[in-house]
Amino acid sequence: MWLDRIETFQKENKQILDIKFELHLAIYVKEILKDVVTFSLQDETITIDEKEYSFDEFFYWWQIDRFDEIISEEEIIFNEFNELKKKIISGVQKVKQPESKETDSEEEKLKCQEKIKKNNEKIQKLNDHLKSEAELSNHKINTLKSFRSMYPTCESLRRFVDHTQLLLANQKKSLKT
Repeated sequence: MWLDRIETFQKENKQILDIKFELHLAIYVKEILKDVVTFSLQDETITIDEKEYSFDEFFYWWQIDRFDEIISEEEIIFNEFNELKKKIISGVQKVKQPESKETDSEEEKLKCQEKIKKNNEKIQKLNDHLKSEAELSNHKINTLKSFRSMYPTCESLRRFVDHTQLLLANQKKSLKT
């Protein structure tokens, strides 16, 4: 859910944003929240899922509800990766390497070596797949962790709301001209 919103923003965003700048960060977070949260310019109310909230209630939602949703999403990604890892490790362990005997003919020894080579290639493919999935899972979890860690204090979230008000005011001015 949250990861989808973040990835959608990253794909669709045409602006150059530097997250080190507070207004740029406010644009980023506001856009990620746009399907869930609506900010009002007139009375500084914040609407979440069509219900109006005061700043204190918004702070609670931000710190508790959103945080829990993101943690749950991170756990799902982590658990899915661990399931995949178990399957791959199990698959690697099931690959039986044939052994050649001294009494085997040259042809049988070649077949055994070829089978060992094919099995090693299969194991390498599985390990490569596991490595790429680990990198992808880590990237997803780090993306969510980064978003989860934004605006950790009441003051920082207040600055975000203030910056969002500024953005809304300037959007209105841009529309009038």
